[in-house]
Amino acid sequence: MLNVQQVVGRGGQAGKQYRVDLTTLPTSVQIAFHGAEAPLEALLRGPSTPSQLPVPIEPVRYAVPALSDRDKTCAQMRERLAMIQDALAHPPRSPERTAELERAAAKHKVAVRTLQRWIRNVEECGGDVGALANQRPRNSGQRRVIVSRDFDQAWRAKGYPEDVLASLDEWVSEEIESWWQSPAQRAGWRRVQLEVQTGLVLECQGRGFPIHKRFCELSKRRIMTASHHRIVDIRDNDRKRYDDAKPRIRRDNTKFAPMQQIVMDVKPIDNIVLRPDGSEAWPKMIAFQDTGTHRIFCWFVLLPPGEGVRQEHVIEAFLAMVSHPEWGFPKQLYRDNGTEFAVFDKIRSAITMIGGDASRSIINAKPYSGASKPIESKFSMLDRSVFSQMGGYAGGNRMNKKTQTVGKPPAPYQGSFDQFVQEALARILDVHHNMPLHSGPFKGQTSADAFARHASAGWRPVMVDPLALDASFCTMDSRKVDRGFVSIDGNRYSHPELPNGRSVTIARPWRRGALPLVELPELGWAALRPDMLHLPGDIAGAIEASRMQAKQDREVTTMKRKARKANPARHIAARLATLPTNAAPAPLMDVMLSSLAEDIAKGMKDGDAALKAIPDAKARERARMMAETEELERYLAQQYG
Repeated sequence: MLNVQQVVGRGGQAGKQYRVDLTTLPTSVQIAFHGAEAPLEALLRGPSTPSQLPVPIEPVRYAVPALSDRDKTCAQMRERLAMIQDALAHPPRSPERTAELERAAAKHKVAVRTLQRWIRNVEECGGDVGALANQRPRNSGQRRVIVSRDFDQAWRAKGYPEDVLASLDEWVSEEIESWWQSPAQRAGWRRVQLEVQTGLVLECQGRGFPIHKRFCELSKRRIMTASHHRIVDIRDNDRKRYDDAKPRIRRDNTKFAPMQQIVMDVKPIDNIVLRPDGSEAWPKMIAFQDTGTHRIFCWFVLLPPGEGVRQEHVIEAFLAMVSHPEWGFPKQLYRDNGTEFAVFDKIRSAITMIGGDASRSIINAKPYSGASKPIESKFSMLDRSVFSQMGGYAGGNRMNKKTQTVGKPPAPYQGSFDQFVQEALARILDVHHNMPLHSGPFKGQTSADAFARHASAGWRPVMVDPLALDASFCTMDSRKVDRGFVSIDGNRYSHPELPNGRSVTIARPWRRGALPLVELPELGWAALRPDMLHLPGDIAGAIEASRMQAKQDREVTTMKRKARKANPARHIAARLATLPTNAAPAPLMDVMLSSLAEDIAKGMKDGDAALKAIPDAKARERARMMAETEELERYLAQQYG
């Protein structure tokens, strides 16, 4: 009877193992286990205690070569070695190995034959664990599909030459690239696939090797290998998208001091605000970003219907920023290419005086390149964090009326425009200036912290007289005073001290409705007054005309009194005295071109004499009347004898 004990170990169900007492086995089995040299009395000894049971043999462990953990082959070798490790500890063809293989097959869901093949490969290679990996195919590294699997089979079935098949593969690759570079790429890879397959059918027919179109189908994988060629069509037809995808560099703007560079731009606000008259409007924001601190100065304007941001709005916003005690005058302007920013050319000299670099005082942003203007990313952030959180928000697409209600326009902001501006500035201060940035050189810093760091280090703003800066934006021109008035844009202006008949310098302010200024010879700059029409019979008009005329008489009298009296007779006599007095020389000869010319000249003289002899109309009338009188006298003489 066999003596069997159950112990806990590795393998089996729940780690259960069974140990058999050798003394209870047949003698032939014991001799095979201990060897022939074992004494017979040891084999005939009674049952031993559990402590006297044979110690199980430790299984042989094979090490996997040191390979990268990311190597798929190495992972496969470790996995397979773990499956057969326990079976390798037993001799070949032994019941123990068979039992371990069956256990491993049931546990890992692998066939026993497969496990036996892995063990055989390892033992035949002298314990090389590399034999557990899949064998490299004989044609590894060689291309087995040329154009496509179906196309290659159809081509070879027709007996077409292999060299032409290889050339067709190059043609297909070039054709795919060309169609990706064409406008067909805008419709997606399926359109490119259709065009290439059609071209492949035509190319085979042109080479004299026709193939049915169902064998010319190409996989998406083959088509998408050249999808990067679509950048050619994007560059030729969508410069904005191409520019956004260009390689970029990064700059460390933390090295800039405050107001060393100001980036300016105009942003339409996607919130509906009511005008004082109750009509709906979309505000505009003129923004200035300080590159050195990431601060943003915002100026909001509410325009009349049909109008856009003009130079006067940009100047007004710029003056407000310059007058702010924490901003001041910038050293460099980075402006958009809009016409409303062209007015800053008038203060280029002032910026150069402060910045010191005339060539870099004003920089124009690259057209249609949002990535070149860092303020564009701030606009996107403000849309998400500020304006979309406020009332009246309608989204970026104003034609889409699904923001709040389906098919109806969004509700406007509940409040006045001034209230909208106050709320927007408060939100911008809270969300942008006091919140740390999440990327870039300023990561982890707030705009307020960056400004405070520079201020504590000694930075101070450059302040400019607002009136002097305001005057520098005026447009200078000249006009001639005509009868006491100057004409500007079709309107007449006057001033009591305008010098009649002289040219004066005119300054045209940038503000709409502001009166133009004139530089008077003795009084300096003064405001012109628009010409006012006087009513008929109004004595005030006569008084004003008399005043202007008397003023002109006084000016003329003053000019006459100050001027030296001219003496033209003296100058004429001096010029005549210098004229030459020699007689004119006699002609060298009289030249007559030909006798024909002489006859023609004579005929012309006779014609002139005959023309003079012809009586004029009055003479002919007198002759007619004399003839009629004579005829009447002869008739009367005959009748009355």
